[in-house]
Amino acid sequence: MIGSNHPGSIGKHIPRREDKNLLQGRGRFIDDVPEPRNTLFLGFVMSPYAHARILEINASAALELDGVVDVLSGSDMAALASPISAKIEIEGYRENARPVLAADKVRFVGEHVAVVVAADPYIAQDAVDLVEVKYDPLPVSALLDEVVSGNAPLIHDDIPDNLIFESRFATDGFDEAFASEQVVVRETFRTGRVAGVPLEPRGCLAIPGQAADTLEFYTSTQIPHLVRTALAQVLSFPESSIRVVTPDVGGGFGTKAQFYTEEIAAAAIALKLQRPIKWIGDRREDLLTSIHARDHIFTVEAAVSKDGRINALRSDMITNAGAYSSYPFGCTLEPTGGVRMIVGPYDIRNYSYRARSYVTNTCPSGAYRGVAQPTCFLAIEGLMDRIARTLDLDPAEVRLRNVIKPEQIPYTNVLGIKYDSGSHEACLLRAMERAGYQEFRRTQYAEKDTDSLLGIGICCFTEVSGAGSVGWRVRGLTRVPGFDTATVKVEPSGKVTLHTSQATAGQGHLTTFAQILSDYLGVAFDDVVVDEGDTSSSPYGTNTFASRSAVAAGGAVIQAAEKIGDKIRSIAGFLLNADPKDIELADSKANVVGHTDRCVSFQDIAQTAYSMAGIALPQGMEYGLHATAFYDPPPATWPNGVHIATVRIDRRTAKVQMLNYFVVHDCGTVINPMIVDGQVQGGTVQGLGEALMEQIVYDQDGQLLNANLLDYQLPTSMDVPDISIDHISTPSVDALGGFKGVGEGGVIGAVPAIVNAVADALAPLGVNVNRLPLRPSDLMRAMRNAGV
Repeated sequence: MIGSNHPGSIGKHIPRREDKNLLQGRGRFIDDVPEPRNTLFLGFVMSPYAHARILEINASAALELDGVVDVLSGSDMAALASPISAKIEIEGYRENARPVLAADKVRFVGEHVAVVVAADPYIAQDAVDLVEVKYDPLPVSALLDEVVSGNAPLIHDDIPDNLIFESRFATDGFDEAFASEQVVVRETFRTGRVAGVPLEPRGCLAIPGQAADTLEFYTSTQIPHLVRTALAQVLSFPESSIRVVTPDVGGGFGTKAQFYTEEIAAAAIALKLQRPIKWIGDRREDLLTSIHARDHIFTVEAAVSKDGRINALRSDMITNAGAYSSYPFGCTLEPTGGVRMIVGPYDIRNYSYRARSYVTNTCPSGAYRGVAQPTCFLAIEGLMDRIARTLDLDPAEVRLRNVIKPEQIPYTNVLGIKYDSGSHEACLLRAMERAGYQEFRRTQYAEKDTDSLLGIGICCFTEVSGAGSVGWRVRGLTRVPGFDTATVKVEPSGKVTLHTSQATAGQGHLTTFAQILSDYLGVAFDDVVVDEGDTSSSPYGTNTFASRSAVAAGGAVIQAAEKIGDKIRSIAGFLLNADPKDIELADSKANVVGHTDRCVSFQDIAQTAYSMAGIALPQGMEYGLHATAFYDPPPATWPNGVHIATVRIDRRTAKVQMLNYFVVHDCGTVINPMIVDGQVQGGTVQGLGEALMEQIVYDQDGQLLNANLLDYQLPTSMDVPDISIDHISTPSVDALGGFKGVGEGGVIGAVPAIVNAVADALAPLGVNVNRLPLRPSDLMRAMRNAGV
């Protein structure tokens, strides 16, 4: 009877507990963590070359600067810490390791070749400028198109053709199925290279113990437990002696779900010098060295019947891994994720793919919000529109003819992936209704000869979220645990402390996990305190990324509530002289069903459990009142949704004006609608930026041309339309609580919807839109090339 007559926190718009401190300026971010008085600061010497041999490093001038304690080179660091390497057990992957500091060769602009240790960060930076490094420049392979051609110089001697990963797949009889249709539609899409750009750049503070046998490590990360494990490995230091603490994190988006060389350097130097070490990156460092993402080439080809039904689909995805395979997820997530997710909400039974990833002389790529899914749905949704134009059908109708129908759920797709629930068709129909789809089409036709071009774009998508251990093993990531943990403690006061294995980066964990525990344990919401982000108090788990927190940690909270709820009812039954099966829990009280006057508070139960009430527990019952549960979710849960965007394009300037934006989303059981809407809105704005303006630009020499926020454009409030959000809830059958992830659906749906809206507006002019971002200058060039 867990949760019977519970107060019903789940589903309520409860204000986020986190917001008061943040809004009042009392948040504690990494640079706010007080450092000990004897703290030293790091400054990194970064390579100005994308590819070069290191001939000599002369640090004598830097060492003479007052306040400089040490300067370490790559060989110095190699004696303190081993290189990092993503271990991926998947066919077609070539493992490569990244040194903490480059010793012999640099492979991207910004790669660290030395590190200065100084009394304050300003001296450290001055000393960085005094370190002299002689390089022998090498030929550069910075642009993905050139690397794919096979004529680019090798970056790693042990990676032939710079091809670090390749995978192929085809269903039985694919070629015959593809050849059976007379209509073939093909398109290649090219996405821009982007960065996560969290508001707070990365940083860390390493504090060694007085006896040199412990390490306290503060870092702005989404993965404190994985950082702790990785530090122990590369430093050959006991994991039990490392404490990793994550303070408030000013944005993560996957950018901070990586393990970085600066973290290793800080920890290694702290242990070497037995002094606290601090490093805080600036915006330029962040854009140069924090993982990049996207930069994909995706070719998709469909054999289609004359009524628009896809009989067979072929895809070819190429990704840019950067100079190294980042840790812990490596460079295979994007190519495998893209080709495996592209069938999405559609009933396609014949499928073939090729997935490739190449190393280049650019910053390593990694898992950024949405991972490969914005690209793969850009491809399939763009293809849907092209099918419609080829066959003179409405784009929405083509989708309705291919989408998975309600009666097909549970549905196993062509790759053997099971959707245990979903509302694919219902989301599309409701989104069309809310957007006034048919009315917009009439308005569009009526205004076709004006100075403005109207367009409407649709994206139907599914999202992989909340993957358990099986889901990670399938991807070859056997060192990503997949499970999460929750420990629930009822204190003697009757208040409840919940320790989770998670680490919030702005998702509202302190609120949502309290809501889950409130409902499933019957404890008052205000009586729950949530603790996470500190490996000394939070149990081990997989942490926060891939829209997994609600699914994985939420499931663990439910299981822990069930365990401790059983004991609470047993003690309550003993105190009330009733059968524990007849005890219900609500509002931090236990009462006999149907007899609210026969009740006992959680405080009284806890006092008894801790032998503080002068009452002995029944024989065989342990003292204390706490429980721990480990939850390994299903291989994945599958949220789905539909985005519809409308735009107006000025014929004279090619400027895109966002008009209206509509989202219908299904993330299963909605824990807190306000937080869910915030996640969707934030992701949608990031998708808008990716579609219309954001792009990391490298030249042929591998120089990053826009490592600042003046030249790397981000959307502002002036660029964002009103975003109307609606929800359809089909709870997951396989995941506890019915939860599905929500963190990435916004960006996944936004990129294709906005691009398709622009393409729809320009289609009557014969302009093909297939390369991101869609800046006015690019669109004007495309219009001129089309003879407009």
